[in-house]
Amino acid sequence: MRIHSKEDFLSVFDKIVSHFDNMSWFFKKKKKESEYLNDLHKEYIKLSYQRPQVLFKHSHKCGTSTWVLREFNEMLEGVDCSFDFVLINVFDKRPLSNELSRVLDIPHQSPQVLVLKNGKVTDHASHGHILQLNITHLLC
Repeated sequence: MRIHSKEDFLSVFDKIVSHFDNMSWFFKKKKKESEYLNDLHKEYIKLSYQRPQVLFKHSHKCGTSTWVLREFNEMLEGVDCSFDFVLINVFDKRPLSNELSRVLDIPHQSPQVLVLKNGKVTDHASHGHILQLNITHLLC
């Protein structure tokens, strides 16, 4: 799906939110936010052993972030292998964004892409450098 408008973006964001809403196993007991964040970043790392995880930190209030997200989405359409794309809204999920930065030891930027594969960050970029990533090589 290409993101051409605010409605397209919101559609993608809604799919991601519904993905987390469907993770009932994850919310079996009430957790403190710090426990939730700890488990969530561990889940991304765990999933990266099955297939690459592309984490995109996005600020919906930033024109550059919106433009890079749209262009990056077009780049991902050309990738012919299995991976998960996770959009992290840094305003709504700032604690998660900060926790990922801390655990992965990569300073926070927005927009920012982190590629996780086999439990490690294989590459990361921010702002216009995101569009210079050889994403097919990183994911396949």
